[in-house]
Amino acid sequence: MSERLSDGGPAGARTPSRDEPPGRRWPSAAGAWLGIGTAPATLVLGAAMAARHGGAVPVTGLLVGGALMAALLRGQGRIGLRRPLGDGGTLTAVLPAYLGDTSRLLLAAVLTVSMIGWNGFNVGLGGASLAALAHLPGWAGPALLEVAVLAVSWAPARYGNRVAVLTTLSAVVLVGWCLTVLPPPGAPVRLAAGGLADGAALIGYAAVFALRAPDFSVGLARRRDLAWCVGLLIGPALLGVLAGAGLWLRTGSADVVALLAAGSGLAAYANLFVAVAVFAAALTTTYSGALAVRGLTPRVPARPAMVAVAVLGGLLAVARFDRLVLPWLTLLAAALPVLVVPMATEAAARRRGRTARRVPAWCWMPPALVAVACTLAGIGVAPLLGLGFAALLTVLWRRLA
Repeated sequence: MSERLSDGGPAGARTPSRDEPPGRRWPSAAGAWLGIGTAPATLVLGAAMAARHGGAVPVTGLLVGGALMAALLRGQGRIGLRRPLGDGGTLTAVLPAYLGDTSRLLLAAVLTVSMIGWNGFNVGLGGASLAALAHLPGWAGPALLEVAVLAVSWAPARYGNRVAVLTTLSAVVLVGWCLTVLPPPGAPVRLAAGGLADGAALIGYAAVFALRAPDFSVGLARRRDLAWCVGLLIGPALLGVLAGAGLWLRTGSADVVALLAAGSGLAAYANLFVAVAVFAAALTTTYSGALAVRGLTPRVPARPAMVAVAVLGGLLAVARFDRLVLPWLTLLAAALPVLVVPMATEAAARRRGRTARRVPAWCWMPPALVAVACTLAGIGVAPLLGLGFAALLTVLWRRLA
């Protein structure tokens, strides 16, 4: 049987008082969601998908991946909504009510590694573009970009959100540029079954953000605000994937940075858009990465934790970690989303007034281990198997509870 919380009452069941603030609306939280949705990583992901298929990407995988992304983001994001719609806290704040000490420690370790990896991915991609544009040594571009990201991370959250929205415009320009200047010779998608490995990669793209969704939905006033945020991530992300697939169809290259650097005139300046466009996504890694580090060692202040994430991520960026996009995303999709299934289910039960219970480790750790093992064995749909296994164990747990 699962462990009950000490207070025995459902989390998020009370009605807010008149003295509480009215909560945030979606524009104040849109920066992070839109930043992930429009990040140039979607171009790299789409190009890698097309390269794997040797042509257009099957639409089935994109539809399955998009639907599961929406379910994970919405289910976990509702935890951050203000009471009584959610718990009204970040993931770090609400985890003690959902997981035991050992589970929280393991999760914090996995999240720390994940956020360092995503930091290295985004800064590596943008830094390589900056170095190609300014004719800098290969290490200088990522180093300069990492310093800029860290500086903005230390600024007030409101300022960081504004910077994220502004830099996101560069990502929109980049995708529009790719579609206009380098249009694909044919449709980047085809009506065909299969492509579930592409759906798994899309889940991996949103895996870390989905698990940490309460960090970015915290204090939102309405479910409609969360729906706007989810749409601002999924819509642009799928469009970016299609643009990346179109780039591969046009050029036969999956290296977006090398492709842009080889151009001339306006094509060369597209690297500037890449360097600026990764900024918003990189900001989320230092913010959430610091929270994950403090989950491991609570006594570490926020700024030193951000520095640790930036330094380790910077080393990966210099090593061009961004070139490992598909293996990295598939591994993330196997390890992280399985926890969202029982955690979001428990949060929904609490909102209906059920007795609050902690999620047992056997609901998510075995599915994660099985999915990771299958991924290492080369099974492309391993993340989907992990999610199905987690759903089965969650149903069993709820019946036992």
